[in-house]
Amino acid sequence: MPVDETLRKLGLSRQEADIYVATLKLGTAKASEIAQKCTMARGAVYYTLKLLREKAFISEVVKSGVKYYSATSPKRLLERIDEEQAQKRELVHSILPELQALQSTSLSLPQVELYEGTEGFKSIFAKILEQDGQQLRCFLSGSILAFMPQFHVQFRRRRKEHSISIRTITERSPEMDAIRALDAKELRVTRYNNLMKNKNVLYYILNDAVIIVKANKVEQMALYVKEKEFVEFQKALFEKVWQEST
Repeated sequence: MPVDETLRKLGLSRQEADIYVATLKLGTAKASEIAQKCTMARGAVYYTLKLLREKAFISEVVKSGVKYYSATSPKRLLERIDEEQAQKRELVHSILPELQALQSTSLSLPQVELYEGTEGFKSIFAKILEQDGQQLRCFLSGSILAFMPQFHVQFRRRRKEHSISIRTITERSPEMDAIRALDAKELRVTRYNNLMKNKNVLYYILNDAVIIVKANKVEQMALYVKEKEFVEFQKALFEKVWQEST
């Protein structure tokens, strides 16, 4: 992606991007020199430099009564993004209790969320990791692991980092035998049941919600359902099938 296009994605106008790049090339320069480099009117350059200073892309120093401008180090841009994200996280944390209190007024209603596409597929797995130390129940058809297989490996590692254990019911196959051999290492207990043959579905039962995932190269869909009685029924169903599995 061209540099100027990337800078515009960071919030700069075309003119701001051109002046930032020109200043970066010049090192330290007067507004007139920047204007000449950009073939832009000096008045427009002064105004744009002011905007760039406010956005911390440009710094200004006065030498012998003359203003000189320098572009912020490209590495500083990364630090700036990190600082902005940290500030946003702090703001969210500061209002989180109030937002959760507002949400509690509707907890008696089922919470249903639909996730679609590759990003939705990734998001639903991130949701599973929100509660450290929980114990998951899982119905797994091994065929679903063929979609983004490396992502599943990474998810198992992250699940372990969050101290989330899991009991899995799946069909027997060489691929699942290989995964089952890693059970102790990956905080998992696996049992086999023919019920899961050719189902192409991944079914997670969390402490307070159920997640259903279907995914292949053509389409990806996940459903998140949070409703107490429904979740308790799914847990009971899992325990029955678990006792019948080997």
